[in-house]
Amino acid sequence: MTPAALITGATGGIGRAIADILAPTHRLYLLGRNAEALAQLAEGYPQAEVLEADLNSPAGAAGLGQEIERLDVLVHSAGVLRMGGVEQTVQADWEESFQVNVLAPVVLTRALLPALRTAGGHVFMINSGLGLRTIAGSGPYSASKFAMKAFADALRLEEAEHGVKVTSIHPGRVGTAMQAQLHAWENKEYDAEAWVRPEQVAQTLLTALTLGDAANLDSISINPAPRKP
Repeated sequence: MTPAALITGATGGIGRAIADILAPTHRLYLLGRNAEALAQLAEGYPQAEVLEADLNSPAGAAGLGQEIERLDVLVHSAGVLRMGGVEQTVQADWEESFQVNVLAPVVLTRALLPALRTAGGHVFMINSGLGLRTIAGSGPYSASKFAMKAFADALRLEEAEHGVKVTSIHPGRVGTAMQAQLHAWENKEYDAEAWVRPEQVAQTLLTALTLGDAANLDSISINPAPRKP
């Protein structure tokens, strides 16, 4: 039986790289909000199905995956970045950060637990370096990513008896559209080649996935390598 993987944020930089690396060995469920982009992406894979949803809506993840009876890999890669000082940010910045980065993964994971337990599956949370530390101006984003890590840690402990693994991946700066957004907020010039590549994050996930039953990588940090002047 071909193993199955569901990837949220599948058309984004990291999500797309993960889909690419899993496509040769997995049937893919590609989840995102842009139906056209998802359909074009699915055409490039041997086995892929599109799931359209807006995770920024409280009802966006509701009912998803009910037809999936067995799921070997669940990847939470969708995310939003809202930066700004506590005084400057507005309620919507915090609500969207927590809805997309935390609550949608909770709802979707809960719905898919029976399928994950059947397969003895593996859940991956694509978190952030700012889910382990914070900087001035990162309040909404960091708070949501800290919460995502707490959710992953609790899930790992609770699902161990069912053989379900959980891994948090904490990338530092990755050359994606989100990184370009962050540089714009920082008023800095952006060079994608200066940062971790999405394919390297995907390779990290694959390493954790292929360890076998006797070991699990609970948490992984991946950061840009030092550069000579």
